[in-house]
Amino acid sequence: MFTRLRWFAYGTAVTLGATVLVVTRARSMRERLDAEGVTRVGASFAADAVEYAGRKLQRSAIKATPEPPDSRAG
Repeated sequence: MFTRLRWFAYGTAVTLGATVLVVTRARSMRERLDAEGVTRVGASFAADAVEYAGRKLQRSAIKATPEPPDSRAG
């Protein structure tokens, strides 16, 4: 009976939700375009690169370390 009204309400809710999502993303993209935002993104990228390099070095050090001799195998 109220099928059209229900579909209209669903459509309105989805449209409002999508609008909020698009506006939020547009604001965040605009924020990234100023000089301070670019600096923040650059600093974040550099920190990620340093963290990646540190993990890589840790993993290579773990692989290169020989296992200690087993004291029971004597």
